[in-house]
Order: sequence, then C-alpha cells, then structure tokens
Amino acid sequence: MAGLADRLPMLVELRSETREIVRGNAADQKKDWNGSCSSTLASGLRFFAIADYFLKHDIASFQSQLSEAVEIRIEMFARSDKGEPIDGSYLTMLCYKSLFDALAACDMNRAEQLAAHLGGRAELEREHDHPFDYTLGYTLRAFVLRDQDQMQEWTPKFVDQRHKSKMTDFLGYGAVFQALISRDTAGVNDGLASIVQGHQKQSKGSGIFVSTDDELLCMWGLGMANLARAHGIPSEAIPPLIPRELLSPVNRRFE
Repeated sequence: MAGLADRLPMLVELRSETREIVRGNAADQKKDWNGSCSSTLASGLRFFAIADYFLKHDIASFQSQLSEAVEIRIEMFARSDKGEPIDGSYLTMLCYKSLFDALAACDMNRAEQLAAHLGGRAELEREHDHPFDYTLGYTLRAFVLRDQDQMQEWTPKFVDQRHKSKMTDFLGYGAVFQALISRDTAGVNDGLASIVQGHQKQSKGSGIFVSTDDELLCMWGLGMANLARAHGIPSEAIPPLIPRELLSPVNRRFE
C-alpha cells in the first residue's frame, strides 16, 4: 500500500468533492445538534491545512485553516456551556490535540482560549481519556496558560505516567516540558529531536500516526517547538517534519 504522501493528491481530490456539504452540515443546527458535524468540519480543515502545506507549501492556508479548526473546537465548548447537548467525547482532555494544532499555526491566542476551556470534567475524563492523554493534556494546558504552579505539578505526573504506559516513543515530550521549566535551550532541542525520532517510529507499522495526516508533518512536535518559542526558548527546526518556515518568532519577553 502506498504511503499517505503518495496518495495525498488523490485524497485531496476525493475529499474536495464533499467540502461544501461538510460545511453546510456544520451550519445546520438540526444536523449538528450534538457537535458531530462541527467536529467533522474541524477534522477536514486540519487535513486540508496539512495537505496545502505539504503539496503547495502554502503557509497562509496551513495556518488559517488550522486556526479555523481550533475556533470550531472552542465554539463547541461555548455551546456546551450554554446548555446545548454537545457530545461529551468532544469536551475531554483529548482536545489537547487541537492545542497542538493552534500552536502549530502560531496562533497563541486561540491556544490560550482553548486551554482555558479544558479540564474540570472529571466524569467525562474518566470515561474517555487514557491516563497518558489525561496527563499530557493537563500538562500542555498548564504550559499554554503559563501557569507555573500547574506546570510544576503536572510535568512529573506526565513523566511518571509515560513510564507507566511504556510509551517510550513519547519520551521527548516530558524532556521538553522539564527543559522549559529549567529554561534549558539545549534540553528543549534534544527533547524535540527525541520527539521527531519517536514520531517516525509511530508513523510505521501499527503506530498511532500511520495513515493519518501526521505522517506528513510532526504536528505535535511543531506545536512543542512553537510552545518553547512562546516561552522565549529558541527551539530549532528539524526538517522536513518540523520545517523552519513554520516556526513562530521567539517571544523575547520571556528570554
């Protein structure tokens, strides 16, 4: 079977045929009563964002479509807060994946908005979140919000859970979080190298990124690199999976 990169032009053509239908369904209150159509639209925008960058190096399209996808996720939380029956599976810490998308798009404003909605739903989190996802979500949330106390609390919890889960291909995430706390630039970049190495392993065989958009770019790693830059740490590109042109400027206020 051909890799996703080889099949991408065909997939773009096929999915383009239903783009307006998907958007129309998300705009239909009756069809989107539980948020499922909005979630489908957000996932589609993410796919086309990555495809536009991979096939055309269209940075503006990559960033704008990712930001729109994240805005949809934020709106789903807002709708739930207003009493709409949004399916609980869309409201758990698994939305940390959309935090990575906001960071990958250099959209710190939306990352902070989404992070502020995450957490505090213990029953839903017990039902839907694996401990690895749960601890990664809370840790990433703390760093996006620059909550020093929460950063200190959740980083060791995530590192411990990562070891318990034996998810060795994700060691780099804990390393980056720890290096951000100690403001260790070399440690951040070593951690990013580990993230990319693990990503490559998880893009083969039965890995979690196989046949997904993430085969094409290390979106979580790009998000972590831009998170480091938001914290004033000059993270380095690791092309082609973390391209230099997708890195945000370093926030000099935190140097």
